[in-house]
Amino acid sequence: MESSGGSQKAHTLSKPVTVYAFTIVTTVLALAFMLYSLPAPFLPIYHAERNVSSVWDGIILGVVPVGQLSTLVTGKMLCRFDPRYILVGSSLGLAVVSVAYSFFNRILSNAVYIAMSSIFRIFAGVFTGFVSVTSFGVLTKLVPTRIAFVTALAEAALNGAQAFGPYLGGVLYEQGGFSLAFWVPGLVMIGCVLLELTVPYVNTVPEQTDENDAKKVYTDPWLMLAAWHCAACQVLLYFHLPTMAPFVERALGEDIVWTGIALLVNTSTIIISAPPLGWLIDRFNPYFFVILSALILPFLYMFIGPLPFFGIASSKLQLLLVLALLGFFVPMGCTPILLIMFEVYKFRNGGKISISASNTIVSVYCSCFPLGAVLGSFSAGIVSLYAPFELSTGVLGIIFILQSIFAIVYCWRVVKMRDAMKLKLSPEQTPLLS
Repeated sequence: MESSGGSQKAHTLSKPVTVYAFTIVTTVLALAFMLYSLPAPFLPIYHAERNVSSVWDGIILGVVPVGQLSTLVTGKMLCRFDPRYILVGSSLGLAVVSVAYSFFNRILSNAVYIAMSSIFRIFAGVFTGFVSVTSFGVLTKLVPTRIAFVTALAEAALNGAQAFGPYLGGVLYEQGGFSLAFWVPGLVMIGCVLLELTVPYVNTVPEQTDENDAKKVYTDPWLMLAAWHCAACQVLLYFHLPTMAPFVERALGEDIVWTGIALLVNTSTIIISAPPLGWLIDRFNPYFFVILSALILPFLYMFIGPLPFFGIASSKLQLLLVLALLGFFVPMGCTPILLIMFEVYKFRNGGKISISASNTIVSVYCSCFPLGAVLGSFSAGIVSLYAPFELSTGVLGIIFILQSIFAIVYCWRVVKMRDAMKLKLSPEQTPLLS
């Protein structure tokens, strides 16, 4: 298949080579996100020891998604460079950031420490964004007939790594202190660079780059609306995180350890359910899963507190159940979006999709996750000043009803347009192939 942005073809690597490449790329993706969450348990303790205000805990830990918005430009990098070099460069960048951070305990001035920590955490986010888009771009081309399943596996890996990161960070901090907690992951990341160089070449560079293909993606409202729904779902996944610990202590009488366990239930559900969910999405109508998720999510979020108007008392079982269900229905609303975006672009552009366009779509899709994280986390901090946890989460659930209505209308309209174009895809086809 040819288009102005280059040729988009299926890769014909042998199955063992494909599995090897898939494993290495997914491992690098997981390690990048593990580095993101690794300081979460011990950084507040270290800050207390050096009399840094707890306000900076959330800022330094939460500033990474701002840097991850680098995903918006990574699509252009994929059109110009071998993806292996992007992975190598990003991994080295993450390693340098981690090793450099290990020396920050020698900075005497708290003001300098805070400034350097914020800057380096943003850099960590930038490199993580590069790894994210490059990994998804490579993986979807390695296994082009199972886009949703590949996406789900990658998301399960990075969520698992994010959940394991705080545990590893806590162990390293207890055993060797601040420096060791950053030295070890940095050296591991350097070791991964050697493995990345053994990954077989996967073409993400078009024969000729047409900027018009990327422009078509950014200016197509139907693609941007699909991406927005993914970001909106991520807001639900992050909005309650900054304020849940005080709520648990106030309403349930439990400490921060129990809060961590509750959030681990949420992450575990994502990890366990993602692969089978991706498998189902590839074999059945992806729009059905978006609609089902849209119908359930707003009402589910009203019960995380729950909303005071319901007259239901908060309980541990209720909170655990809602968090577990969120870990299932939020990915259900996000995982099909990449597949839908590929299909929408294809039937709106004469049945063709170039490498340039596919790289840009992956870039936009990956940017939805840090965008949702930033919007959810920062808005929660502001809203918490004016409304209790139960009210703020419940009202967000009510507001999300509008987003759900939009998602349902969007899916209905897109399917109608697709049918009108007579470009229905069989279960064995993929929007990447023609």
